[in-house]
Amino acid sequence: MFDPLAFLRSVGLACGSESVAEPLAGGYWNQVFRVRGDGRDLVVKHFGGSSVESSLFPVLPDDEARALDVLAGRGVAPDPVGYYPAGDDHGPVLVYTFFAGQMWDGDVAEAAELLSRIHSVDTAGFRSMPASPSAILDDADRLPRPPGDDGNWRRLLDLRPAIAIDEAPAKRVLVHGDFSAGNMIAGPDGVRCIDWQCPGMGDAAEDLWSFLSPAFQILYDREPYDGHAVARFRLAYGDDGVLARLDLLSPCLSYRFAHYCCFRTHQLAEVDPVASDRYARATIAELDVLARHQAVR
Repeated sequence: MFDPLAFLRSVGLACGSESVAEPLAGGYWNQVFRVRGDGRDLVVKHFGGSSVESSLFPVLPDDEARALDVLAGRGVAPDPVGYYPAGDDHGPVLVYTFFAGQMWDGDVAEAAELLSRIHSVDTAGFRSMPASPSAILDDADRLPRPPGDDGNWRRLLDLRPAIAIDEAPAKRVLVHGDFSAGNMIAGPDGVRCIDWQCPGMGDAAEDLWSFLSPAFQILYDREPYDGHAVARFRLAYGDDGVLARLDLLSPCLSYRFAHYCCFRTHQLAEVDPVASDRYARATIAELDVLARHQAVR
């Protein structure tokens, strides 16, 4: 029942009788509106709930607001307008400037350069994300287990990575936590990364991994990148240390995400069969990646 126009008026943001609110695609835990009028073009994001602990993508309104503040004016994320913690009649509300454009579908080098700029921002104070092979596997183990008779689940257990080197990155950076083509908008003024609801201080390699992951591509109804695109992305990012970390962490990140996708396949089977099928295909794609890792060990 959240009314974005009434809310904007209540916090003193101009919203006259000619203003209109248009629902945008949001997540499971929020409502998102585009509000236009009185010379403004805004996004109003109302956080109506919180994600469960079993999610890899926690909904953190305070952190999303802080991330936009940290990144303001850098040309990598939407520009913030205001953040309003939960009140008696609404959840937390984040307001930022609408960035006109379309879901990104460009040169992978463009995405690598955007990530490089994000990872160069000097900041601290966000949640600490698992950033070593053992910590990532431990994070996978906290997730709910799929049914024991699931063939993909049994295959995943057989492909659990062995840890040869277990170390955290030399430096933690601001990590988006859900970086993919689906969270990038391309417009006349460049490319922006959106949906900063689960940022943290972690290994830069995690953002690279999620962008290249075939499972992430499948979940956004896109084709996985071929070897040429992967090589171009790595070359454009250009940091040999982070790329070495990507190679080290990839099997563990794939294992964790395959676990998550397998669990989500069963969780959504009755309530959203189409999404369940997509998660099943994403699971298989990540299992195939793990099998290739194991074959070249």
